[in-house]
Amino acid sequence: MKKKTPIRTMVVLGSGGHTTELLALCKRLDRDRYELVYVKASTDTTSASRVQQQNSDCSTTVTIYDIPRSREVGQSYASSVGSTLYATVYAFRLVFAVRPDLVLCNGPGTCLPIAVAAFIGRIFCVMGGRIIFCESFCRVQTLSLTGKLLYAWVDIFIVHWPDLHRKFPMSVLGSSFVPN
Repeated sequence: MKKKTPIRTMVVLGSGGHTTELLALCKRLDRDRYELVYVKASTDTTSASRVQQQNSDCSTTVTIYDIPRSREVGQSYASSVGSTLYATVYAFRLVFAVRPDLVLCNGPGTCLPIAVAAFIGRIFCVMGGRIIFCESFCRVQTLSLTGKLLYAWVDIFIVHWPDLHRKFPMSVLGSSFVPN
């Protein structure tokens, strides 16, 4: 029986709670089926050590890339336009180098440039990566800004609360989502 090639999965980490949520999701993935490549903001000082700790029992090398942060906490929306554009140019180079089959992200602005690059790469048939956006568990009534921006064009948009799922019918309720 021929062994299937692992699904190269680009996991875009936020910081703090976003990283906690996404690492909990990644812990449930079959490491023989998913090859995880992590991306974090260059100013994120904690996610890399948390990834290393979670993967300490894996025999594979953990790969973590840095990209410029789209928006720092407290940064004005007006000034974040320039920093997001800069991060997007950087993200294009990274996404085209890694060529992920799947992009998995969950809310922080760091994932926006990666998702845009993956989406455009797919439009131009440079890569086939699907994008799964998993809204943060703390978003009970409304979507995050990143969620609002990505809702209409990611492949799978996951929410965790029935009320939010009713407001956004193209979403998938987290408790019913099973990756294939």
